[in-house]
Amino acid sequence: MSAPLARSRVVQRSVRNVPRLRRYAGIAAVAVALQALAAVPLSIVAAMPAAGSQAVTQGWISQIHWKSRQLAPGVTIRSGIVSSRTVAERISEAIIDPGRARIEVTHHGILARRQLTSTVARRLRALVVVNAGFFITSGADGFPGAPAGLAVYGGRLESLNNGPRAALIISHGRPRIAVAEATVAVRAGQAAQAAHLVNGINRIPGVIEDCGRPGGRPTAKPRQDVTCTDDDELVLLTSQLGAPAPRGLGSQAVLRPDGTVTSSGARTGGRVPAGGWLIQGIGAAATWLARHAIVGHRLVVTERVADAAGHPIPLSSAVTVASGAPLLVQNGHVAIDAIREGVIDPADPSFDYSWARQRQPRTAAGTDRHGRLILVTIDGRQPGLSDGATLSEEAALMRSLRAVAAMNLDGGGSTAMAINGTLFNRPSDPGGERADGDFIIAEKVRS
Repeated sequence: MSAPLARSRVVQRSVRNVPRLRRYAGIAAVAVALQALAAVPLSIVAAMPAAGSQAVTQGWISQIHWKSRQLAPGVTIRSGIVSSRTVAERISEAIIDPGRARIEVTHHGILARRQLTSTVARRLRALVVVNAGFFITSGADGFPGAPAGLAVYGGRLESLNNGPRAALIISHGRPRIAVAEATVAVRAGQAAQAAHLVNGINRIPGVIEDCGRPGGRPTAKPRQDVTCTDDDELVLLTSQLGAPAPRGLGSQAVLRPDGTVTSSGARTGGRVPAGGWLIQGIGAAATWLARHAIVGHRLVVTERVADAAGHPIPLSSAVTVASGAPLLVQNGHVAIDAIREGVIDPADPSFDYSWARQRQPRTAAGTDRHGRLILVTIDGRQPGLSDGATLSEEAALMRSLRAVAAMNLDGGGSTAMAINGTLFNRPSDPGGERADGDFIIAEKVRS
């Protein structure tokens, strides 16, 4: 971008689950819809099934006909089919024992690049690969392919989420699902004014995909798949991005891996040094950066990732994280908090309410009481073959598969599962498999 955005902009997409839309405030029907929903707890609204489908919601899950086989020691795959006059579904499931297979989240290369799930599976010779978190699809919103939520690869924090969101955390090979959030700051000294919060990692300053940052316009509240703006931000870019930093109004500083400032000045963009950082500021953050980024001096970058209970998630090379939204199952019970994770807008029931209620292709991750990872894809948008699932149906399915915790990942045309390098499900895009951002992989344990 050549300059920070001069006016607020809101773009609502469909989390890859319905065709791209643009919606703006001021919908006349909002007041009427709010009255109709006034008695319904808003955290439950997104979990409600489509009208007339309550019996089907639980019914098709009990009608799944499974075929299963052991792919490798500790790795079982299953395909499930439902076909009746009321619903058609195709489900793929992988059950992975982390003690007998290696699991992680990876972008497999630079962030500003999209790849096919089956291609990544073949390149890594992985047993199982599924698509993972939401990612940037348009250059107007950031770097296409880069994660749009919390992302950690090999212990390196490569993207922030904008407020708490569901996350799959793999630490030393063990999977866990929790609501998590990251906090990053840059410090030039011990004085309070010598520290500044980082608003984003590997994104365009002023452009906030999946709203939820303080100061965001038109809202600072969580809004999944909405792009907000802010004219006062400090953004960190890492060498893993693999694309030139954006240029425009504001300031920037280039840091070596030890934090030493090698250059400081106008926001001219450029490449990030290997292992180092490039920091960009707009608005008041640009003024702070210009004052404190002195060539030859050090800036210290501090990072903290924690779950909703405040327990830290130490960043080491054995930690990888992918985020999504919303949480589906917690402590063995369906638990969809639609407001906290921005799945619905309390002031606008039309916002993504239809996405939550409509059957769409879905990808989900869960863990069972034995600590095994459960990866599931539900095909959709293919009448007569597979309809897909609502959020509540997806949650009920994960619970029926004995998940004690589960979360929704990127879906729609992104939904893909590859087994031994071959696509196992049937993606919904007309052209076939879609190139995705990051991936959850399971590999044979190397001796």
